[in-house]
Amino acid sequence: MDHNPRWKKLIILLSLIPLLWWPVSLLHDSAFMFNGMKRLLMFLFPFYALGSVALAWYCRNERSEVMWILLILLWFSYAAIFTLAAI
Repeated sequence: MDHNPRWKKLIILLSLIPLLWWPVSLLHDSAFMFNGMKRLLMFLFPFYALGSVALAWYCRNERSEVMWILLILLWFSYAAIFTLAAI
């Protein structure tokens, strides 16, 4: 039986919405001007985001502090990857 409020599940799922931007950011640079490291980070970021959300979902019941830490790090990572794509 799940004793957590639904808003926790909603926040975790809403943390996936910025991933919809990821393919657009790759297509935006039609000349693919990213250097090797930026290209690698742009390709690996969705796996990091999905892994963070999966781990946050897994530990939401027993370790809600860990869930919040994972989500906050993910949100900071979104800010960093948006900045990287804008440069």
